[in-house]
Amino acid sequence: MRPVAERILDAFQLTRLSLAFGAVCELWMVTLLTRADPRYVHLPVYHMPAWKALSATALVSLGLFAFAASLNDLLDVRHDRQFSPDRPLASGRIRASSAALVSFAALMAAVVSASALGEAALVLTVATAAAILFYDAVAKHIPSLGIVVVGLAHAASMFIPNWTLAFTLPVWWSMSHAVAIAASVHRLEDKRPYFNTKRILALVAGWLFWSTVLLGGGAWASAGSAGGYWPQVSSGDRVLGAGPAGLVWPALSLVAFLVLVRAKVAGQPGHVASEKLRRYGAMWQAVHAAAWLMAAGMHAEAAAMAALAVAGLVVMTVLKEVNGLSGRPIGWR
Repeated sequence: MRPVAERILDAFQLTRLSLAFGAVCELWMVTLLTRADPRYVHLPVYHMPAWKALSATALVSLGLFAFAASLNDLLDVRHDRQFSPDRPLASGRIRASSAALVSFAALMAAVVSASALGEAALVLTVATAAAILFYDAVAKHIPSLGIVVVGLAHAASMFIPNWTLAFTLPVWWSMSHAVAIAASVHRLEDKRPYFNTKRILALVAGWLFWSTVLLGGGAWASAGSAGGYWPQVSSGDRVLGAGPAGLVWPALSLVAFLVLVRAKVAGQPGHVASEKLRRYGAMWQAVHAAAWLMAAGMHAEAAAMAALAVAGLVVMTVLKEVNGLSGRPIGWR
């Protein structure tokens, strides 16, 4: 029988949980914004203890992420045996039945955790899981559709803690970030079908349509509201609005990401560059979350999120080195 540590590492590789921290931080950002804004007093996440709210949203995010990764490997096992034989399922280190059990358990963990956040959160979790299933089964074979679905899955998950969120700019930012990363990875890996003018235009049109829905929907939801579109952070007996001047923080986060990616990717072969872009793109969602908290005037929460982002980057690097010392291939990261 194989050592327990090896089996745990194989399950970790199957679910790609080393890349999930940024997605968790996205839901934490929405949770913290919601709990600080008195307009959302009607939501369960506003009233429950902070530890319970953050734990529930983390489990929802981790469950959906692990479900997506393991389902992808289950559906692509024949392809991976030829082109990515180092993956746990393709190499035989994990049986298909075990991978299916992991995928189902991850989905159930997400659904059960979402039930603590209210009925609408549960519905959105199931809808996000359906989008993931649609992507893995159909959409990923059509780049102009699949890449947009990746962004929509990110956006939908961010509404799980607060389905009435009016401040949709961070959600649009996350969707656009995911779309840009997915499109760049597709291009760097030279995946088929290749991008041509028609597919690029279809991708841009899909992104523009959903951008209009997200930003326009937020503006419509906030119409007539005393708080308006921007978050109204409560501080004691006062309600403070940071205002659009705070956009400098997300802009700085974007610039820092572009500088980092250029330094890491420049001159690298396509498959190495795409692996680095995917890894740092996933982790940088935590930095973006910290930047949006700063933009909302929640400085203490932003500092804590930034510290978590740094810790996440360190842990990701350590996990990479541990896996390298184990002699396992690095393609899964």
